[in-house]
Amino acid sequence: MSVHRYNSWGRTRQPKNLAGSHGAEVSTSTSDPSVVTDGYATENQRYLHLVLDTSTSTNTRTVTVYGWYHAFGVWIPLVDTGGTAVTIQAISTKAHKIYEIAGVDRVYFKIDTALNANDEMFAAGSTFQGS
Repeated sequence: MSVHRYNSWGRTRQPKNLAGSHGAEVSTSTSDPSVVTDGYATENQRYLHLVLDTSTSTNTRTVTVYGWYHAFGVWIPLVDTGGTAVTIQAISTKAHKIYEIAGVDRVYFKIDTALNANDEMFAAGSTFQGS
C-alpha cells in the first residue's frame, strides 16, 4: 500500500528557508546572475522574506534581488507587485523585509560589496505574508 507524502511544492504558512534547512544562509555575490541555475528556486511562493544581519560590522551592505521567470528566460532586478525595488540594506544592525513576488521562479542575491565574515543573509518563501 502506498502512502501519500507531501512534498515542498505548494502552500506554506510558515516561511520556508530557500537555502534548505532552518538557519541556513543564502549565498550572495557581487556579480550579476547569468545562468538559470544561479540563485534559489522559490517553489512559486508568493512572499519573499529577507533578513540581513550586519550587526557585527560597521559597513553598509545592500542586497538587490534578481528574479528569473521561466516564461521570459532572463534574469531581471525584481520589483514587487507594488512597484518597489526588492532590496534590503543594513548597517550595524539586523534588517527584515517581506516582499510580494508572485510568479517569480528563482531569486538571486547580488550584494554591493562582499559580506564580512560574521555578516549573515537569510531568505525564505511563504504563501501567506505573516509578519
